[in-house]
Amino acid sequence: MDVFDPDAHTAESRRAWARTAANYARLSQRLFGPAAETLVGFAGIRRGWRALDVACGAGIASRAAAAAAGPRGSVVATDLTPEMIEAAEALPAPARAAPIAWRVMDAEKPELPPASFDAAVCQLGLMLFARPDAALAGMARAVKPGGPVACLVQGRRHAMLFTAIFHDAMARRAPQLKAPPGAPTLFAFGPEGVLEAAFAAAGLTEIVTRRLTGTFRFASPEQYWDEFTQAAGRTGAMLRALAPEVLAKVRSDVLRRAGTFRAGKGKGVDIPYEFVMARGLTRSAK
Repeated sequence: MDVFDPDAHTAESRRAWARTAANYARLSQRLFGPAAETLVGFAGIRRGWRALDVACGAGIASRAAAAAAGPRGSVVATDLTPEMIEAAEALPAPARAAPIAWRVMDAEKPELPPASFDAAVCQLGLMLFARPDAALAGMARAVKPGGPVACLVQGRRHAMLFTAIFHDAMARRAPQLKAPPGAPTLFAFGPEGVLEAAFAAAGLTEIVTRRLTGTFRFASPEQYWDEFTQAAGRTGAMLRALAPEVLAKVRSDVLRRAGTFRAGKGKGVDIPYEFVMARGLTRSAK
C-alpha cells in the first residue's frame, strides 16, 4: 500500500497547477465568480477591512473581497503556484476597490504576522491541501480576535457532479489512482459535520455553514470534457498519466454520463454542483 507523503503531494500540486494556471483562470472566471461573491458576503467583509485570500487561484475571491473592502481596505492574495499568481495578477482589477497584494505562499506554512487581518477566506482550496488543519490554523492565527474565517469547498460526491463524473469514471477505469490513506480528496469536507469539525479543531467559534447548489452549463458533453481537462490541476495530471486506451474509456464514460444532463434541445448540458461554506470566528482576546 502506498504511504502518503504530504511534502511530495504539495510539490506535485504545485507542478500540476503551474501547467494549467492560464486555463484554470479562464474557466474559474466563467464558473466560480458567483460563488466567490457569495463567499465574500458570507464572510461579512466590510468597507475598510484588511482581507486575506488563501489559495487564491485566479483571484476571483480576491477581487470580490477587494470590491467589498473598498478603496480604503486592502487584500493580500496568496497561492502556492507562481504561475497562478501571474495569471491572477494579469486579470483586470475591479473599480473603486481595495488594492490587492499578490504573494506566492504555501497555505500550510503561512508567513503572515498574527492578527494582521480583519477576515480571511479560502475558495476551493481547503480540500486540496496535504495538511488542511495547518492551513486552517494559519488562517485563524492571521485574523484578529473575533474576526471571521470562511471557506468554500466541494460538497458531497453524489451532489458535486461537476467533478464526481470524472472521478467516478477514473475510479472505474483506473482504480490504481485511488488516493492512499491520509491523502486529501476533493469531497472530504462535503458530508454533514466534517467542515464544522475542522473549523472547531482550528479553534474557531460560532460556526455556521451553508450549501450552494446549481448547475454549470456547457455547450455539449465534449465542451465539458475539454474545459475540465484543460483546467484541472491534479485531476488533469492523473488523466494525462493514463494509457491512451484507458483515457479513451474514461472519456467515453464521462461523455455518456454528462449527456444525461441535457438542458433541452440545442441548449447543451447542465452539470450539477454542490459547494459547502463554513464561517467561524477567531477567539476573542481575554
